[in-house]
Amino acid sequence: MPYCLPLSLAVALLLQLSFQALRPGEAAVIEPLADPPGEYALRLASLDEPEAVSRVMMLYLQAFDMQPGVIVPYRKLDYGEVVKWLQASLDLDPSDPYPLFAATYLYSSVNDSERLKDVLDFVYRSFLANPDRRWRWLAQGTLIAKYQLHDLPLALKYSGALTKYATGKEVPHWVTQMTVFTLEEMGRVESAKILLGGLLASGKIRDSNERRFLSKVLKKMEKEASKIPLQNGEDGLL
Repeated sequence: MPYCLPLSLAVALLLQLSFQALRPGEAAVIEPLADPPGEYALRLASLDEPEAVSRVMMLYLQAFDMQPGVIVPYRKLDYGEVVKWLQASLDLDPSDPYPLFAATYLYSSVNDSERLKDVLDFVYRSFLANPDRRWRWLAQGTLIAKYQLHDLPLALKYSGALTKYATGKEVPHWVTQMTVFTLEEMGRVESAKILLGGLLASGKIRDSNERRFLSKVLKKMEKEASKIPLQNGEDGLL
């Protein structure tokens, strides 16, 4: 029973959107995404059920690209407004990972560097608020920065934050290793070698196969480091 009202609102919203999408006879006009309701208004409307209202907000946001007579490509959405909706939904229900999932797997599909950076910045700020629960979304953001944006300094910023702040027992070791391999790709082999050596020496990696693999990587880096002059900024790791 407690979810009846928010679910009814969600169903009504989806029915309205479906009706508008099928309505004939009007020229297609792309409506801009407006600001989400303020936090006070949202909590007042939630009737002590902010989690349900958060889900309704995400339904509305995801359905917004299906407007009457036209499907709006993500590149035409105002990502400043998209981020506001994602943030408002996450604020209502901080335990729900779906706004972060939407940011890294749905809205990151746009081929536009500025829009990508908007959603990645949202993921980064959200991670800093709760690193041990939100590390996986920033890990995905690191991959997006590296392989979609081809922005290694940004990937290093994100992976460095993961290494520094995501220290819980549930965080896998490969999260730290992302920084090692990003440093190596940037040519900062000495920094990568020091970080990997420290990781192996810490005793945190107990799987023998993983230790063997990383030890081989470290030896390879040591050989490379002996051939490459120390680069500017390599006195600090990140």
